[in-house]
Amino acid sequence: MMRQLFWFVFFLASAAAIAFGSRFYPGTAQFTVASHQITMSIYVFAIALLLLTVLFSIVWRVYRATVGLPSRWRDSREKKKEYRALDAIQTATIALYEGRWAHADKAAKIASRLPKSAGLAALIGTASAHAQGKPSEVHAWLAQLDGNDDFADAKCLQQAEMALKNGDASAALTALDGASPMVRKHSLRYRDLQVNAHAQAAHWHEVLQLAKDKKWDAPLEVKNKWFAQAVVGLVADDGASLAYLRSLYKDMPDAVRDDDVALQAYANALIKRGEKAEARRVLEEAQRNNWRPALLSLYIDAADESSGTAQLKMLDAWEAQREKEGVKDADLLCAAGQMCFKTQIWGRAKANFQNSLAIKPSVRAHYGLAQTYRAMNDVPHAQDEEAKAAALASVK
Repeated sequence: MMRQLFWFVFFLASAAAIAFGSRFYPGTAQFTVASHQITMSIYVFAIALLLLTVLFSIVWRVYRATVGLPSRWRDSREKKKEYRALDAIQTATIALYEGRWAHADKAAKIASRLPKSAGLAALIGTASAHAQGKPSEVHAWLAQLDGNDDFADAKCLQQAEMALKNGDASAALTALDGASPMVRKHSLRYRDLQVNAHAQAAHWHEVLQLAKDKKWDAPLEVKNKWFAQAVVGLVADDGASLAYLRSLYKDMPDAVRDDDVALQAYANALIKRGEKAEARRVLEEAQRNNWRPALLSLYIDAADESSGTAQLKMLDAWEAQREKEGVKDADLLCAAGQMCFKTQIWGRAKANFQNSLAIKPSVRAHYGLAQTYRAMNDVPHAQDEEAKAAALASVK
């Protein structure tokens, strides 16, 4: 726009100068061409020179445009290739996340023809080929990333993820060893793959150390998840000492203690070691602030010959609290029935199981009621409850 304005002003000023000069300052221009002398007004000569300049400029532009046609054609084709490759990358990415592996692989092959998108296309192609179970194509795609420093870390992470999906934790850890220091320090995906690889290899001490690593700036929720994984794995080791288990529980953050799976594993480990009283204390403490029905069955398993009365009182207290909250809890009533069965209070056990079934039918309550009927020598009713339990189990 500015260039056009400049030329407009230039030609307007030139025309005004010629008009003004021809009126007040007449003059002639003389020159000889092939023994012929030509005389004309100096202003006519100026106009002719200006027109000749314009004509030369036009001819020069046409010449440049003509000469530049091949390169412009090549540039146009390259841009079309680039647009097609970018469109293919987008298509491949969408297809990969939608689980259309063959479509993602096809689009990745188109995108790989452009050097700029070849690296990303190779990663997508690797993931889609692995999902289709084509190891030869996986190796072919990964080979395209050899020597590509920009995608070296991404290649390591992709290889580790595929190895984990194949159940090869050792190969995953080997692949992660090739990651750069920057990725090791800042990549949450790297650390998550590392934790999963150690967990798959049952290296629970390494998982615990990674979860407790204060230098690693990972979200607290992620660290707690890793900690819970480590707890489940460590307490499952029958060789772990009771002192070690207690120290592990002491180090557990509140969020990990609130994890039902982790706490169940810990309490179960205590029960296996004969520390049922301690297991009961841990489970009762867990129910103090949040109601956690998943822990009830383990609370019954933690009973011993002398704890029945105290546990029944605790179950009654929990039931009263739930009723105060306006909740009739079928799981709690079923647990109370199991506790009464253990202490051979048949009438109360029967009532609790029946009340639980009235709220929500469950296989456990039906079987518990059947056992109670058998203890009371009521075989027909016991068989009826067993049939109901079997029918309910088959539906589930």
